Amino acid sequence: MAKSPPPIREQYGSAGAGAIAVLVFLNILWAGANPAALVMMQHHRPEWVAAFRFIGAGTMLALLLAIPAVRQTLAPRLPRHLPHFLTAAAIGVVGVPAAYICYFWGTKLSTATEATLLVSSSPIFYALLARLWLRERFPTEKTLGIALGIVGVWVIVNKGWLLQEFSGATLGNLLVLLGVLIESVNVVVAKSLAMRYSGVGLLAIEACCAAVSLTVISLWFAGAPNLDWTPTDAAMWFYLAFVCTVFAFSVWFYLMERAPVGAMGVTIFAQTPAAAFIGYFVLREELHPTIWLGAGLIIGGILLTLHAGKRAVSTAAAHDAPSGQ
Repeated sequence: MAKSPPPIREQYGSAGAGAIAVLVFLNILWAGANPAALVMMQHHRPEWVAAFRFIGAGTMLALLLAIPAVRQTLAPRLPRHLPHFLTAAAIGVVGVPAAYICYFWGTKLSTATEATLLVSSSPIFYALLARLWLRERFPTEKTLGIALGIVGVWVIVNKGWLLQEFSGATLGNLLVLLGVLIESVNVVVAKSLAMRYSGVGLLAIEACCAAVSLTVISLWFAGAPNLDWTPTDAAMWFYLAFVCTVFAFSVWFYLMERAPVGAMGVTIFAQTPAAAFIGYFVLREELHPTIWLGAGLIIGGILLTLHAGKRAVSTAAAHDAPSGQ
């Protein structure tokens, strides 16, 4: 392994309109992850649902790296500096299993809709950690966008402006919030690596390590897996492993190479209205009328953040332009 790491590549000031649109789409896909996991958990332990997800994803990404053209492209951008490689592996061995076991157990004890709504609070952790760890700058509009999105989550979770009742299992919701905190740390640490290396290569390392770690954890705590799968189980597994992980996370990690994680994180608010609709139509979970108000606030937060990005790019362009004589 190389003794010195590669330099940090140039970072963009904002995610950009196109990237924001892609990230919103990815988060709509991720909104279906907890409902899909809840369906699988009718026949499988939460630990094994998490393990199955990353066994599939890790295998697919390993096969992808086995293709000579892909390997030749990514090989120079894989972490060869030992501390960085160990950091990526540690995220897979410890961080990913801890986050997803918390997510899936929390979803099982609570509801898929509430779990995904709570996940929508993660940008506040992203913003704090990105500011402390990566020294990312946040203009006023971006801060207001995040705040507006959080208000939207508050309105949906509490079914109104004021706290009336914290529905769902308290333990389940606390587990989900713990998962949010753990994954926020994972994302910010991964971002510090993605500024130097291939995001897809880092994802492959993390997914393969997570597959091994989750398999050992599941065997230890949950015993042998249930191999009697229904067609629905297989469909939900495909959605979790390939759509939500291989596809969606590959795009996320690729964008994370240059885009600021704070601006990327705000698009997680898009999961909130999507989760409510999926929970209602697929799982028949209650859809309260205040979802419309919350969804409007969340979309407003995303648009405000996007406006901040455009303004930052325009300011940078004006600063770089030659002055008239």
